[in-house]
Amino acid sequence: MIVNKIHNKLEGLIDSLTISENQKLFLREKAYSLYNGLKMISQNLIPYLSSLYLSKDTYQYTLKRFWFETSFDMGLFIKNRFDVDIYFIFGKNNTNPLEQNHLIGSILFELLYSHLKVYQFNYREYMKILKEPPYIHAIPIRMDYQGISILFNCIPAIELPNEYLIIPNGLGDTKKIIPKLEVQTHSKINRKQNGRMTKLILLIKYWNFNWGKPIKGHLIEHLVEFIFNKIEIHSWDRAVKTFFSRAIYFLDKKRLLHHGIYNQLSILEVYSSDELKKFLQVLREAEMYAQKGKWEELFSDL
Repeated sequence: MIVNKIHNKLEGLIDSLTISENQKLFLREKAYSLYNGLKMISQNLIPYLSSLYLSKDTYQYTLKRFWFETSFDMGLFIKNRFDVDIYFIFGKNNTNPLEQNHLIGSILFELLYSHLKVYQFNYREYMKILKEPPYIHAIPIRMDYQGISILFNCIPAIELPNEYLIIPNGLGDTKKIIPKLEVQTHSKINRKQNGRMTKLILLIKYWNFNWGKPIKGHLIEHLVEFIFNKIEIHSWDRAVKTFFSRAIYFLDKKRLLHHGIYNQLSILEVYSSDELKKFLQVLREAEMYAQKGKWEELFSDL
């Protein structure tokens, strides 16, 4: 394949992965409908919930708002490939707020699970919880609308006064994030790249999906942002090769990839040495295919 042909094929693949505005609007409407139902439960059924599902601490919180996980808001949601992640954000009531240092992942999941359980009881023909506790990242549910099924990953969050959200970290504990800053950081770099940053992340995420999702999606997003903050994106094939080679360098050298959202914490510090080794092994294999021009091995739809 000549370079232009490869670039055009990858461009067509990216277009096929991009969700339309009408589809995005439909998902937003259904998510908002679910949120309204859960908020009504939170406001009106706290005594009922506390007697059935909640510990003495968690019923001090009620549902305040929801926020799409940043991948969806940044246009990094791949059509027909991924579930939609949503933060359901709880705030403290006026009575004895739960201290921040007592929050652990299981408490947050307990809080959201209780609301979803009541919602499922009331609307079982429309919503189903797909997995019972314990949870790691999110509570998976399915919503059915006239033959259309939507998979939502529901992530519990506690809102702090300084705009941070406390969410489960996937290891049983919690971590702090500021989704607004993630979106702002991505948008700033994406504008510099004339919209190509979002497209490249979609392409790399699709490769990752094709290979069984060996790399965490969030790590892919941050690596692309770090690598292409100063490197201009031109042809897609060259950008993919650059991503693999630079990602290998960053992980191999354990570069401190700081992100403003996480203060001075490197985004690599949340992964164990074994995880980083596995990431490196996969990236090196993918780079080999890219350098040899075996694009069908990376992106099966070409």
